[in-house]
Amino acid sequence: MQRVQGADAWARPIPKAEIHLHLEGSVELPTLVELLERRSGRVDRAERARLAGLYTHRDFLHFLGNFRTLCGMLSRPEDFAAITAALSDRLQRETVRYAEVYCSPAIFGRAGLPADEILDAVSDMARRREAAGGPRLRLLLDGVRQFGVAAQEDLVELAARSRRYDVIGIGMGGDEKAFPASVFSGAYREARRLGLRTTMHAGEFDGPRSVRDAIDVLEAERIGHGVRALEDEGLVRDLVARGVPIECCPTSNLRTGVVRSWADHPLPRLVALGARVTLNSDDPALFGTTLVGEWEAAHAHLGLTIAQVVRIGMQTAAATFQTADEKGRLVTEIREAAARMGIES
Repeated sequence: MQRVQGADAWARPIPKAEIHLHLEGSVELPTLVELLERRSGRVDRAERARLAGLYTHRDFLHFLGNFRTLCGMLSRPEDFAAITAALSDRLQRETVRYAEVYCSPAIFGRAGLPADEILDAVSDMARRREAAGGPRLRLLLDGVRQFGVAAQEDLVELAARSRRYDVIGIGMGGDEKAFPASVFSGAYREARRLGLRTTMHAGEFDGPRSVRDAIDVLEAERIGHGVRALEDEGLVRDLVARGVPIECCPTSNLRTGVVRSWADHPLPRLVALGARVTLNSDDPALFGTTLVGEWEAAHAHLGLTIAQVVRIGMQTAAATFQTADEKGRLVTEIREAAARMGIES
């Protein structure tokens, strides 16, 4: 198969959507240093080196620890405004038109930072950037599984009263093995009753049973990661039949040790089986990637044709929680841009 070198030549110019993107994991090292220097003065070389260590991970649990440490450095509403501005600017450079961004207020509430202050800062900056030509950002409040049932119930209540902040739904990440999915069924049922959209991290650190519980017990509309579903052929058939979108994040899986190498990544097999795969960057700064980088990796490292990658981009747009008309317009925009470049999608 012939490969076109350089994502800037084909992936960057095409409009895109992203649906699995953590705000806190988008904080690049220079941005983090700048925030700390605004607060307490110059960051010396030794401290900068220590901070750089947060961007390298031995395994999934080490990554969770680094993520937690980085979150501990975000302590003011203006920090969240700054990281939202930086994220919006980067997405605009990548021709991302729309993104659903996970935000984890429960983490910061434990440190005494009110959720409303975080969401106000994030939403206000996102709207300002959108008005200036940036992407449209919508928020998914992300719970932490190991915080337990009460914390997830509180998150659902927070999401329901935060529509003015462009909050459209809820998710749950963290350690998949901390609690069985069944204990969160009430929280997810209440979220649906309140009109919130739902997604769930599953089939990443834990196996296919985690995905099965997410779709059967929690009735999640999308699956975050989901790559280990491939270990159960019956489960994959169900995902295909139901059309459940899988929020794939290939570089993330490699960096956290969920897969050992590009050659081992399940995405091409999922595509071949007809799964509704999407491409996303997850925690792009912490994993040294971007959405454009994920498009290029799917082509250069996972062996998909450029046309296949563009079709996944269209599937990603169609899997957003926008209205049918909004999704349709973005899918059309992607198709037409690819056609102008001679890419048959």
